[in-house]
Amino acid sequence: MENVLLTLAVGVLIIVAIHSFLRFLTSINTLQATLITLIAIFGLYSPLLVLDWPGVDIFAIQIAIYGITVYLLTILHHQSIQNKATLSNDVAGKKWHWGPFAIISFFVVVVTIDSIFITVAQKGSDSQLKWFFIPKPKSGGEATSYFPGIIEHDFHEKEDQYNEYQQRLTEQRQRGWKLKFGWLEQPAANKVASFQLLLKDKKEQPITKAVVKGSFQRGNTSKQDQVIELKEVGDGLYRGDIALKYPGRWELLLKIESPQGDYDLKATTNVSD
Repeated sequence: MENVLLTLAVGVLIIVAIHSFLRFLTSINTLQATLITLIAIFGLYSPLLVLDWPGVDIFAIQIAIYGITVYLLTILHHQSIQNKATLSNDVAGKKWHWGPFAIISFFVVVVTIDSIFITVAQKGSDSQLKWFFIPKPKSGGEATSYFPGIIEHDFHEKEDQYNEYQQRLTEQRQRGWKLKFGWLEQPAANKVASFQLLLKDKKEQPITKAVVKGSFQRGNTSKQDQVIELKEVGDGLYRGDIALKYPGRWELLLKIESPQGDYDLKATTNVSD
C-alpha cells in the first residue's frame, strides 16, 4: 500500500459504488446506508492493514479521506431525499448547498498534497520532473530526490553494547586488514548488479574461507532490509548478485567471519532509478 494516491482512489471508488448501490437499488434509509458502507469499507481495509501496515501517517490520511467520502455521500443522499419530498409537494426544489462541496474540496487538496509528499519521500520524483526542482550538482554526478530514510545505529544507547562495539573496533584496527569493495556496475532499482569485496590481511595476503553476510538497509522500517551473502569466487575475492528494490541511499552492514578473526563493515551506497 505504498502508492498512497492509488489506494485512496480505489478506496473512494469502492465507497461510492457501495453507497450508490444501497441508495438506488434498495429502499433503506440514509443512516442504514452509511453504516453498511462504513462496515463494508473497513471490512475490506482491515485485512490489508494486517498484511501490509503502511505506517501511521499513511493510515491517518486514508482513514480521513474514506470517512470524509462517506460523510459527503451521506449528506448528498439526505439532501436528495429532502428535495424529492419537496418536489412531490409541488414546492420549488431547494438548491444544493455549497457547504459540503467546500469542505470536501479543502480536504481533498490537503490530502492530495500530503500524499504527493509521502510518495516523493518514499520513491522520489519522476526522473523528468526532478530537474525542475533540484539543480544539477556543481561537482558533477547525479542529483537524487529520494529521502535517505536512514536510522543511525546509536551504540551509546546501552553502555554494554557501546563497550562491545569499541572492543571490536580496536581488534579490527590491530589486524590491519585491507578491504576493497564496490559495485561492478552502477546499481539501479529492481535490477541485478554484482557487489564485490576483496579481503587481504596486513601482509597483503588474501583472506580465504571467510563467511561474508550482512544486509542493505533503507527507510524507517526493517521490512525494507535486504539480507545478502557474498560467495568466495577467488583467493580473498567475494562476490554476490544483488537487486535492491528502491532507489536512493542505502546503508550496508556487513559481517565478515574468518579463521583469522571477524570484521564489521559499515558503508553507504546510492541506487539510481
